[in-house]
Amino acid sequence: MQIEKWQGINGTLVHDDQKAIVVDDDQDLSDQKVLQARLASDGQPIDKTRQAMIKKTVKQQLKIEPIKLSGWFNRHQDSHNVKKVEQLVSDKPTHQYKQIKNELTFFGESFLEGFLGFYGLKVDNALGRYEHNLHVLETQELGQPEKEYYLATNQNGRVKLATEPLPSQQIAEEQLNKFYKHEPEQTQAEKVQLRSQDEQDDGKEE
Repeated sequence: MQIEKWQGINGTLVHDDQKAIVVDDDQDLSDQKVLQARLASDGQPIDKTRQAMIKKTVKQQLKIEPIKLSGWFNRHQDSHNVKKVEQLVSDKPTHQYKQIKNELTFFGESFLEGFLGFYGLKVDNALGRYEHNLHVLETQELGQPEKEYYLATNQNGRVKLATEPLPSQQIAEEQLNKFYKHEPEQTQAEKVQLRSQDEQDDGKEE
């Protein structure tokens, strides 16, 4: 049995190259017999399980800004529902959905349908972005101390390795940063300050 951890994703994938399960608590990885029994009884196809694990985290991290939801209704010529967006008390989709369901007499079925359409699109786009980008993948044979790190993509639950095994997580993260040319946050913050200073100067010139 092998385990897989994806950068930024909650849960650990345990698989036997065919079927897989998701383990949420790392302490549960210590009992191989229990994992083997779970894999035998609950295991699902590996690609499907991997994608479901990633989608779950993407959904948890998603926020829906009311202004963007208003824009969606506007683009769909649904001005009737635009004003109702202001009544949403959160930017977390699960809270928004509960509020809409609880106050369906106020929001109405057409608002719920529009919200679900917008939410579905946001999830697909966020999942697409995650799948398109490279991430650090950690793999390990269960019960063995050695871990391997790769840069990889994960499209529709299928892994595509972009590197040979890398010696450590730190080196893998450095390679990833090099690939995307990430700058230290301080430099980015300084750039933003410089940019806003330039914009102020431009304003003065006018």
